Amino acid sequence: MLRIVLIGAGNHSESVHGPALAHYRDRHPGQAELAAVCDLRAERARLFCEKFGFARAYTDMDQMLEAERPGACWVVVPIEATREVAGRVMERGVPVIFEKPPGRDLAEAQALAELSRRTGTPNMVAFNRRWAPSTRQALSWAREHGPFDLIHARMLRVDRRDEQFAFGTGIHLLDCVRALGAAAFGGMRWARGQRLRAASGALNFLVEIEFESGGRARCDILPTCGMLEESYTLYGRGRSISSELPWKAWPDIEVPGSATLWGEGKAEESHTYPADPMHLSAGFYGEAAEFIAALAEGRRPSPSAEEAVESVALAEAVQEGREIRFAGG
Repeated sequence: MLRIVLIGAGNHSESVHGPALAHYRDRHPGQAELAAVCDLRAERARLFCEKFGFARAYTDMDQMLEAERPGACWVVVPIEATREVAGRVMERGVPVIFEKPPGRDLAEAQALAELSRRTGTPNMVAFNRRWAPSTRQALSWAREHGPFDLIHARMLRVDRRDEQFAFGTGIHLLDCVRALGAAAFGGMRWARGQRLRAASGALNFLVEIEFESGGRARCDILPTCGMLEESYTLYGRGRSISSELPWKAWPDIEVPGSATLWGEGKAEESHTYPADPMHLSAGFYGEAAEFIAALAEGRRPSPSAEEAVESVALAEAVQEGREIRFAGG
């Protein structure tokens, strides 16, 4: 049985990672044990255990890792702590899945990638959009129904004023475009980010990406536009794919997700995905199941810290409004 521990019992863990792990345990009896949770706040860790069925609470991660001897560890801590915490877990040889972005900048992401290479510890960056049911369907169709010419992706938000939005949150969209592009076109050749300061003072980001095959992507990241949307559309000759992530943002706002395969103006196949519960519809359960399956089967989990470096480099370039070229270009 895989013994699982979690570091960081904050709001993000409580809203999606805790439910995803409890759901996995319940769906796979006898395969996973929720052994322990660590948080600097003892009461927070204790309440997390009670809510999701973890056995023990700690406030010291090294004490927990030493005592529990886990087979897998979830690291869900602030961006500025990810490099340190995930790196310490990796140094111990404990397979680890950690939140995006993997560090506060490209240098920290590269340091985690080097740690991954040196230690050989299985690891995975939690780019949950790759595992959302709508995205999984779009990826499957992209591989099966090409060729495609263009990806158009949009991330729209309501009054998100954080200056590092493209790096801290927009990286989700950029990584997902990278994954869809890999299925449809191959690796990235170059990208160009443009920062637009709106009259309101907010930053918007427009991104153009070219892939090795010549296929292109356009990404619109608009943090303050007053809408909630995250969508991905692949356009080809006579055939297109549209995919939209589901949303449950407030008690009175719930938007289902969807995936549709279009051919000659008609929907050849279409699926909808309820927004609630988000740990299922947004991919958190899917990434947990994939990470656990990879460990059980002796596969290298993906995307690893090494694989995530290009997504971090892309997000950093977009945040700074500059052009970047990749190894294949």
